[in-house]
Amino acid sequence: MSGLFIIDPQWEPTDHGPEEIRQTSALLRIKVNNRLATRVHNDWAKSVHETVRLSAYPLALWLAASWWRLRWEPVPTNMPDVDWRMAHEMGSAGHGYLWPPMRIETDGESVVVHSLPSSEDATEPIRYLSHFRESIPAFEFAKGVEMFIQTVIARLDTVGIGETPLHALWKEVTQESANAEAASYRKMEALLGYDPDEAPEGVVDALQQLFPEAGEAAVAEIAAACASGEPGQWMASLRSESQRSGVPGSLGVIGGIKNALTRDIRFVAAPWERGRAMARAAREHLGLDGQPVSDKRLGEILEITEQSLSGKETPMSNLSLAVRSDDSTQVNLLFRRSVITGRRFEMARWIADALMAPGLDHWLPATDAKTARQKVQRAFAAEFLAPINALQAFLGHDLTDDERIEEAGVYFRVSPLAIRSHLDNHGLRIHYD
Repeated sequence: MSGLFIIDPQWEPTDHGPEEIRQTSALLRIKVNNRLATRVHNDWAKSVHETVRLSAYPLALWLAASWWRLRWEPVPTNMPDVDWRMAHEMGSAGHGYLWPPMRIETDGESVVVHSLPSSEDATEPIRYLSHFRESIPAFEFAKGVEMFIQTVIARLDTVGIGETPLHALWKEVTQESANAEAASYRKMEALLGYDPDEAPEGVVDALQQLFPEAGEAAVAEIAAACASGEPGQWMASLRSESQRSGVPGSLGVIGGIKNALTRDIRFVAAPWERGRAMARAAREHLGLDGQPVSDKRLGEILEITEQSLSGKETPMSNLSLAVRSDDSTQVNLLFRRSVITGRRFEMARWIADALMAPGLDHWLPATDAKTARQKVQRAFAAEFLAPINALQAFLGHDLTDDERIEEAGVYFRVSPLAIRSHLDNHGLRIHYD
C-alpha cells in the first residue's frame, strides 16, 4: 500500500462487543509521510510493536463524521475549544480504546498531523512512542481516509454486516462530495467551525449570497475568520462596513508584477515559502534590492498618496478588505489598522492577494485566520517589507537584542512584533527559558 496517509488494518476478530466492533478488530498501522504513528511499547509483552490492537469501525465512523471539518476547518486563532478538538483529535474516536495521540490540522491546502508520545505518567499497558509533525497535501490525506473507510465497509460487507451507521454516513459524504452545490455548503459550515447541519440558521445562506459580489474563494476566507466570533453578528457588521468609502487605489501596477512571476512560484508547496518567493520576485521586478520600502513607494504600487496612510477614516472591525471594481483595476481599500506600520503591512498583504486571488474574487480579505491564503499573505508582507537577508544584515550577530529589533522596526517601517515573528518563522532566534 502506497500513499502519504495510510491506515492499514490486519483483521483479527474478537469475541467481545457489538458485531461491527468485533468483526473489525485489527492490528492497525498508521503512517504519515512514512512516519509511523502506531509505534508502541507493550508493558505486558515487554516489547515494541509497529501496530496496535484496536477496532477499525469507530475510527472510520469518527473520520466520516469529521470529514468536512478535517478537510477544511483551520486551527482557531484562539486556543482550540473542546468542540474543535473533538473533530480534530483522534482520541475522540472513543469506544473505550486507547487511540494514538494524534491531532489533525488543515489550512485548506495541506494537512499537518501531530503525533505525540503517551505522557510519562501514563498508567496504560500500551504507551505510544512516536513524536513527529508531518505536513502532507490535503488531497493525499483525503485519499488515505477514503481508502481506509472503504476498506472497513468492505470488511463489514464481507462478514455480512450491512446498513450500519458508517454505511449510511459515508454514502451521504460521498454523494455530497460529488455535488458541487452540496460540497460548497458543507465546506462553508466546516470553515465556520460546525458539523453538518449544525450552523446557526441562515448564516451559511448569507455567506453564499455573497458569492456573486465577493467571489466564492474570498467568502471561504471570510467564513474561516467568522469562526472566531459570533457568525451572525460578524456577517451583519461586514455587510455594512464593506459599503463604506475607503481609500481609493488601483491594482494596475500589480498587474505588471503578476506578469513577472514565474509559473513555478505559484506552485511552491508550503504557503509561507510561496509568499516569500513571490515577495522576492516582486521586489526584484520593482528594483527594490534590499532597501526598505518607503511610504511613497508603497503608495505608488497601490496608486494612493502618502497622506492616505494617515488612518483618519473609521477602521474595519474584524478584517481588512480591498474591494475590486468589476470592470477596471480600481480598488476601494478598507483598512483595519490605524497605525502606520499596521496599514503598511495590510497594503503588502493586499498586494500578495491581488497576485494570487482567483479572477472572480472581487474582495481581497486579509484576516487573522490560519488558512493557506492568509499564510501566503503574511509571509509575503514580512519578506516584502523587511527582506530576511537585509534584516539579518541590519541586526548583526545578536538577533535577540530588543533595542536593535526596535531600531529595525523603525528602519523597515514595520512593527517590532512583525520583525520578531519574521525571524522566528525563519528559525533564527534562540529562546532561553
